[in-house]
Amino acid sequence: MMYRYFNDSYGNGFCSGFGFFNNGWGITIGVGLLIIIALLFYLFVHNNKKKRASSETLENLKLLYVKGDITEDEYLRRKSVIER
Repeated sequence: MMYRYFNDSYGNGFCSGFGFFNNGWGITIGVGLLIIIALLFYLFVHNNKKKRASSETLENLKLLYVKGDITEDEYLRRKSVIER
């Protein structure tokens, strides 16, 4: 009776309930996909932080220019440095 439950179609005695994961490729592909998803998430978050920091810096620069603390030439020079 137990023979029917624990023999796969090849008759080697292993439980075939895990299918593709038996040979190790499924686990390798799964781990690879998790790494790719984590990398994409990191790049997305890092890119947003960079844009936000640049935006805040430009806002501070605009405030300095509006207050009259820096000249127009200085404003344009600093702006070109920030946008690089």
